[in-house]
Amino acid sequence: MQTLIPMVLILAAGVAWRYLEPANISSTQVRMTMGALVINLFAPALILEVVLTSTLEKEFYQIPFSGLTTVALVLGATLALYFLLLRTGRITRTQAGALVMASAFGNGMGIGLPAVDALMGSEWTAITLIYELLVTVPFVWTIGVLLCAYFGTRVAGGALGRELLSMPPFWAVVLALIIRYFDIPVPKALIDTLHLMGVAAIPLLLLMVGISLKVTSLKYMLLVVPVVFLKLLLSPVIAFYTGGFIGLDGAALTALVMTSASPAVVVGIALCDRFQLDTELFCTVLTISTVIYVLLAPTMFTTLISIT
Repeated sequence: MQTLIPMVLILAAGVAWRYLEPANISSTQVRMTMGALVINLFAPALILEVVLTSTLEKEFYQIPFSGLTTVALVLGATLALYFLLLRTGRITRTQAGALVMASAFGNGMGIGLPAVDALMGSEWTAITLIYELLVTVPFVWTIGVLLCAYFGTRVAGGALGRELLSMPPFWAVVLALIIRYFDIPVPKALIDTLHLMGVAAIPLLLLMVGISLKVTSLKYMLLVVPVVFLKLLLSPVIAFYTGGFIGLDGAALTALVMTSASPAVVVGIALCDRFQLDTELFCTVLTISTVIYVLLAPTMFTTLISIT
């Protein structure tokens, strides 16, 4: 747990910012500004530096297969469960939409990446980045948006793939994989520059998550249980077996499983607002599942290392 203390402290700083709002800058404004910086500058630099300097080879092509299988199976189980609860009147339609987003799609870059970096080292963060940008992000901006529209206002508002194709991190992954595939030499000065910029991405991501954490109502506590089961138990179990099936083992498989277990994606807050889902429920689930993940991450890591 000691290795995660810096991560926890940065999350706490984000939470404190939301309550204190230094210099009279609102937490919403800070989160939006940091989000723009991360998405357009620091995350692409981090992705390029990590992928271009990584010693991984076949893992870059194994991770998407395992990730797509994992997210698809978890999403199927998620829809089956929440449609059942919806039909029996246990939850409302807007709650079902928020719970689907919280259960099926993880926050790999916001929580998974810092956890893998702290527990395993930066050489394994490439697995988290590939999982996030080639699996989670496409799912969220296509299937995720469709589901938000279905459970909410049902107005998608334009081409669903447009957001994905306009994201610099996505193109950073594509560019990095092309450079690796064709073995294009990259000047050391450029790698060093990317490293300096990329280092800033992790604390900014953690601050963004910390600012988003809040428990709005205790009445939602029971609804957290199925999310914890789906995201923190079922998802890593599926990732473990699918990753093992395609040949991943050791630290690579551990990083994959820890990424697959990462809690709800922060962009879900904006999607819940846009499609008029239960945003308060989503924020509550995000907060509690994040706390549980941080507490369980060291145990998960030691257990996975011992069995892989």
